[in-house]
Amino acid sequence: MVVRIIVFVLPLALDTLAIAIALGLRGFRPWRPALLFSTFEGLMPVFGIALARVVSRRFETAAVVAGGIVLIAIGIRAMREARRGEVEEVEHISFRSWRATLAAGLAISTDELAAGFPLGASRLPVGMVLMTIVGQTLLVTLLGVAVGNRVRASMAQGVSRYAGMGAGVAFTLVGLWLIAERLAPQVLPFLSRG
Repeated sequence: MVVRIIVFVLPLALDTLAIAIALGLRGFRPWRPALLFSTFEGLMPVFGIALARVVSRRFETAAVVAGGIVLIAIGIRAMREARRGEVEEVEHISFRSWRATLAAGLAISTDELAAGFPLGASRLPVGMVLMTIVGQTLLVTLLGVAVGNRVRASMAQGVSRYAGMGAGVAFTLVGLWLIAERLAPQVLPFLSRG
């Protein structure tokens, strides 16, 4: 079970790292983004998890496959954003007012909202998953912003880009894994008969 949680949380950590480094390049200090990201990234999956739990009661296989497709879509989007560079994604993030802070929190947690559905469909323990997400988000954001503040811009942009690409690949692989894990037992007996 621990390995499954790590497999789900790793892409989120890589995505957070890419954004945090880009924020560090803009000169942000680490604590405000770290606390904001941890709060939003810990709360947003709850909505997806709740929806998945309701849907998977009646359509368990379909919910898991849909969750896998969602992760693949997140992965493709993360790879596209990484090619463009995360710096562009965070140019509009600000913490100057409550409204700007709320908008920043929502902007950075859309992947967690979408990832909540496959998490809920996979039947992982919600409390443990959310604590892991919050903990890794806090640590990765602190580290990423500090790195973005201290290294040359070209180096930080490269690390941010690679982290974003890694997140995209990881999301895609986890999505494919979920789909294969759910459909393989149903497909393999059919294939062995033919």
